Amino acid sequence: MVDSRKLITATLLGVVIAVVKGPFQTPYDDYFIIVEAPILGLSFLILGKGGATYTEIVNGLLQSPIKGPFSLILAVMYGVLVDAIGTASKAKLGDHADSRKMAGTLGIASVITGLAAAYVSIELKIVAYNPSLFFAVYIPIIVWGILSGVLGGFISARLWERNLKARFRSVLLSAG
Repeated sequence: MVDSRKLITATLLGVVIAVVKGPFQTPYDDYFIIVEAPILGLSFLILGKGGATYTEIVNGLLQSPIKGPFSLILAVMYGVLVDAIGTASKAKLGDHADSRKMAGTLGIASVITGLAAAYVSIELKIVAYNPSLFFAVYIPIIVWGILSGVLGGFISARLWERNLKARFRSVLLSAG
């Protein structure tokens, strides 16, 4: 059974992502991954397996009425990847978060999601492909996504270890 405090926290984190990224259209909303990545890392660390997915479902549901169903699909994909890679790499063991593994988790999830989003957006003509913008817009967004993912993973692990772990310790102990 999931603690309601943890569920409310993850819901609020999903709302924060939607509020920050919602007003911007693709591909410009992708620059705000610097906010989204650490939030997903924290969701994974707070809720464990499924936490990032839950947070991204909230985010995607809030953004999809404006941006369409593709935003929900990508959001859920990003959350599932963070949960799957974080779990497989054991980025969190017990109540300890490994900064390097969290950075790798968010970096890899960001690369996969970013490339999938770029490819599908261009193929479905959601974003018009213009070869002259390749180095000016598309490549910087992908590079920024990778850097933001890695930095977001590191930030989330540090926030967890230095500030949040103690606040959620009673919840962790009662769940275990």
